[in-house]
Amino acid sequence: MIDSLLDRATSILERRFLRNAFLPVLLFAPLVSVPVLLQNDMLARALAVWEEQPITAKFAAVIGYFTFCWFGAAVVASQWRNIIRLFEGYPLQRLPWLEAKGVSWHAARSAALVDMGDRRHHTTEVHGLRYWAYPETEFLPTRLGNVIRAAEFYPIQRYGISLINVWPRLYKILPRAVADDVEDSRATMEFLLVLCLWLVGFAVVSPLLAWSFGTSPPWALMVFATALLFAYWAYLSALPAAAEYGEHLRAAFEVHRFDLLRQLRLPLPPDERREHDQWRLLDDLILKAERPVWAYEPEPADELTVRIVIDEAGP
Repeated sequence: MIDSLLDRATSILERRFLRNAFLPVLLFAPLVSVPVLLQNDMLARALAVWEEQPITAKFAAVIGYFTFCWFGAAVVASQWRNIIRLFEGYPLQRLPWLEAKGVSWHAARSAALVDMGDRRHHTTEVHGLRYWAYPETEFLPTRLGNVIRAAEFYPIQRYGISLINVWPRLYKILPRAVADDVEDSRATMEFLLVLCLWLVGFAVVSPLLAWSFGTSPPWALMVFATALLFAYWAYLSALPAAAEYGEHLRAAFEVHRFDLLRQLRLPLPPDERREHDQWRLLDDLILKAERPVWAYEPEPADELTVRIVIDEAGP
C-alpha cells in the first residue's frame, strides 16, 4: 500500500513538473521564433541550414537543447511559489503608491458587496462572491491575491487561527486523497499562472525578435496584442482555479482540524467559544514559542490499558 501511495505521489509530481515547467520552457524558443520564420521565407532557409548539418551536430543540438530545457524547467519549478506571490501582488510592496491604489480599489469593491448584501440585492450571489473573492480585512492589490487570502483567513474568521500557521502541521496528517485534491487544484492554478507569464514573455520577446530580423511592424504589433490578450485570459481563468484551491484549503482545515488537535495531544474543545480559545493558545505556541498551558490528552491506547488494569484489579 505504501508503494502504491508513493507511486501515486510521484506520478502527480511528474505530471506537475512536465505540464507546469518543462513544456513551457521547451516550447518557448520554437514558438517565439514562429512569427519571424513565417516572414520573408525564413522558415525554408532555416530548414535548409538544418539539413546541411551532419547527423552528429544535429544529435548534439537536440540533446543539448533538451538538457538546457530540463534545467530551465527545474528553475521554473523552484519558483512556483514566487510566481504565485507575483500574481498575488506582493512585489508591489516595493511600490507603495501603486500597492495602495490596488488595495483601496479592492477594499471599495468588497465594501460595495457588503452593502449590496445588507440591502438584500441578490443576497446569495453577493455573499457567495464575497466568500471566495475577498477576506474581511487586510486586502491585497490583486484579484488573485484576495481570492487566496480569503481562504487563508477563513479559519481566523471562523475559529481564531491563521491557516498559514497550522497548514504545515495539518498537511502532514491529511488523508492521501485529500492531499492529492489540494495539490491537483494548486497545480491547475500554477499552470494557468505559468501560462500567463509565458504569454507575457512571448508578447515581449517575439516582437523584439521580429524587429531585429526586419519583419513587418504591423505583424509584430498584432503578435504583441494577441499574446497579451491571451495572457489576460489565462489570468482570468486562474481566478476560479484559485477559488477551487482555496475551497480545498477551507475544507481540509474544517474537516480535519480535530485530527490535528488529537495528533498534538491537545484537549478537544466542547463548544465554539472554547475552540476559539484552544486555537488561540495553539497559535501563541507556534508564533510566540510560549509553553503549553494545558494537560496532554492521553493516547487511546493508554486509556485502554488503564481500563484493562482496573478491570483485572476488580473482584
